[in-house]
Amino acid sequence: MKKISINNIIKFRLKSDKSQKGFLNTISKEVELKSEGGGNYWVRSLSAMNNAIRLNSTEPIKDKITEILGLFSPSLTNQTRDMYQRNLNILYNYEDFDFSIWLPENYQIISKTNKKSIIYIETIPVQITPSQIYSFEKEGKQYVGAIWFVAKLEGYNVSELGMFSEALFIYLSNNFDQNFSIFPQNCLVVDVLGKQEISYQNLIDDKVPAILTSTLKLIKNIK
Repeated sequence: MKKISINNIIKFRLKSDKSQKGFLNTISKEVELKSEGGGNYWVRSLSAMNNAIRLNSTEPIKDKITEILGLFSPSLTNQTRDMYQRNLNILYNYEDFDFSIWLPENYQIISKTNKKSIIYIETIPVQITPSQIYSFEKEGKQYVGAIWFVAKLEGYNVSELGMFSEALFIYLSNNFDQNFSIFPQNCLVVDVLGKQEISYQNLIDDKVPAILTSTLKLIKNIK
């Protein structure tokens, strides 16, 4: 197995005991073309969300709404029309959103270039792809935080979003622990379709179960 995404780890949990091994064999032979955010299907809305965080502004959201509306034409297939509309629905959710509530004061965006996106957890190579990473200072101490926008047509439940949050914390720990402390409340996963938010602090406080590691142990024993 070259890598496994959080999305495929979630799919694995939904399989029956009998079909879990077959699922692992299948994904180990495939090149996963879609990112955790849903790949090209959600790229229009998620890219605008990323830019909104980078700029702490709703302007990228409004600009993308205008751009997508301009793409509608009578010649579109129903599938493409549905895709555009679902991306629009996400953007409408955040058209007038105050992005500062997700961010600390005076944050600085950190480049993801040259950071490890595949991290071995329980000997399993897990692909972790946050949307934006940033640094900030609090009470004289340097912290790192991140936000990860995810979307799925069927939606994610709280436990599944917790898996993203747990993975995000591990990503930050592996890439930034030498120069920064990690602020659990600023280790945030947002389901942009369901408008749900889970931070790693929710796992620390036992409000959301931490099931990523236990699931990876099961995968390790099966594969």
